[in-house]
Amino acid sequence: MEAVSIVGSALRYHAMCPCNTPSTDTSETMHPDVQSLLEVQHDDLEIYGLEAKLSSLAPRLDALEKERARAAQELDRASAAVTVEEARHRDATHRVDANRQLVERSQRAYESVTTPREANAAMIQLEQTKRMVDDSEREATQINGRIVEMRRHVGDLQAALADVEHRQSDARQALEAERAEIESQIAQAREKRDAKAQSVPRALLSKYDKVRRRRRAETVFPLRGPSCGACDTAIPTQRRAAMAATGSLEMCEGCGALLYAGE
Repeated sequence: MEAVSIVGSALRYHAMCPCNTPSTDTSETMHPDVQSLLEVQHDDLEIYGLEAKLSSLAPRLDALEKERARAAQELDRASAAVTVEEARHRDATHRVDANRQLVERSQRAYESVTTPREANAAMIQLEQTKRMVDDSEREATQINGRIVEMRRHVGDLQAALADVEHRQSDARQALEAERAEIESQIAQAREKRDAKAQSVPRALLSKYDKVRRRRRAETVFPLRGPSCGACDTAIPTQRRAAMAATGSLEMCEGCGALLYAGE
């Protein structure tokens, strides 16, 4: 009888021992509002990742555009130079015509003189106008030769620009398709995020949004023991107790992250 009594006492002690009480899952102690907010944060982080991926396309597109812009600028400069030379050629041609008219007048004046002195002066004038015609014709010919070479260069630059645009065509189409796909994913992620945000109290969501817009990264962290889960700054006991009791978020004074209790 004494042995049975001892065994019974031992069983009663084992049943009452705190170390044998089933543990409670910490996730079950998390406030449901916080749980909903963490799901919103998960979607925000996904959106930030997609936005970063979208932004990474810009340098690739800029590189293509710069290559094309260089080719286009060279063509524009060469075309502008041709325009300038063509204007100079028109001026030289006008001078040729004007000087030829002077030659004709000088020739008529020479033919109408009646004295040797007048004939000598008219001959000098005629020779001068002929030299002027020769000079203006030579200048017009030189300018025209430059124009021919410059137009050939313009043709080469036009071909180079067309080659750049042809080579870039596939790359630009691929970038455009990738951008459209990412933008579609962002739109879907935002729609999903907005739907989940409906279950978060307005005040809590507003507080979170204000901080996460500044950080553009993970914003809500759990307490790690008595400290911030992001930077290990110690959180006063009273604040930790209030977080555990109400499910409120408290800002870490060390790093500015929002903290919650229950995990």
